[in-house]
Amino acid sequence: MLLDSSMIKEIKYILLLLLIGNIAFSQNSISVTAQQDTILIGDHLIIDVVLRTDNVNDLVSIDFTGWRDLINLAYPGDTINLEKNTTAVIIGNNEWGISDQYFSTPVEAMEGWFKNGNTITKQIKISIYDYGIWMIPSPKITNKSGKRYPELEPARIWVIPANMGMAQDSMELMPIKYIIAEGESWEDYKIWFYLLGFALLAPLLVKLFWGRKKDEEIAVEKEIIIPAHKKALTALQSLKSEELWQSGNIKKYQSELTDIVRRYLEDRFDINALEMTTDEISRALRNKDFDTKHSVTLQRILTIADLVKFAKATPPLEINAEFMDEAVAFVESTKKEDVEDLKTEMN
Repeated sequence: MLLDSSMIKEIKYILLLLLIGNIAFSQNSISVTAQQDTILIGDHLIIDVVLRTDNVNDLVSIDFTGWRDLINLAYPGDTINLEKNTTAVIIGNNEWGISDQYFSTPVEAMEGWFKNGNTITKQIKISIYDYGIWMIPSPKITNKSGKRYPELEPARIWVIPANMGMAQDSMELMPIKYIIAEGESWEDYKIWFYLLGFALLAPLLVKLFWGRKKDEEIAVEKEIIIPAHKKALTALQSLKSEELWQSGNIKKYQSELTDIVRRYLEDRFDINALEMTTDEISRALRNKDFDTKHSVTLQRILTIADLVKFAKATPPLEINAEFMDEAVAFVESTKKEDVEDLKTEMN
């Protein structure tokens, strides 16, 4: 079929519009690049985040929330030993100004960044405490115009166990041993002797008990209930004074720290925290008077402490002191005010 001149002009116009749209689209993007593609569990990893925009004034914020729920590509191959999702732990201060509590950079924080053009590159240092193949997505861009920024290829990171980070017996399956039957002995019948003795002594014990109850006045002591936060703060102070991690006992320190926090959650929010996983605790707290703004801090303390306790990671030394301060702050922020505390504050 032959094309007349009018049809050719229309085709050229459409191609021109597509070309212009593609150029504008390519001028707006945000990408992430890891400086290493393989790290040991708990090691620090530097991520370069590159932002390109054709209109700086259109920006509202850069959202890193996707880093709270990284996807493990290796999980389908081993659903028993691997975690399906994990959170990128932000290490120290970073050029984007995000943290474990705040995963967004407002446009006000980017003032002066675009003096030398419309492209900036800033770095963030993170750690990952679950092994597998993790996808680190590009942040989401919020803008005034609603313009769509392309979602570029995420960074792919291999996180492998450290040489000394995994206990040998946790990696091996031992052969099945058959049950060896043993002959009968008096031990098999001792329960009957106990029951017979109890039946003979029961009437005497009842008589002694009721006789003493009639002769003596029973003093009823009022049970002194110590508030959950006071018990937790006392235990944390005692743990701090032992200086376990300073003397190399990091595993014992992290184990006792997470037990104190879990016991506090049991007493304060009436959940079976000592028997729950970290995810089960998070779900249980949703039905309690628990402020969700403390969820990230709690999950970070419990997750990393559990990894250390089960020999899956060796975190930086400075994180031990940080966790003590965060645990104390968590208890203080979530404590249940009693009458005496309120009277003290009013005075």
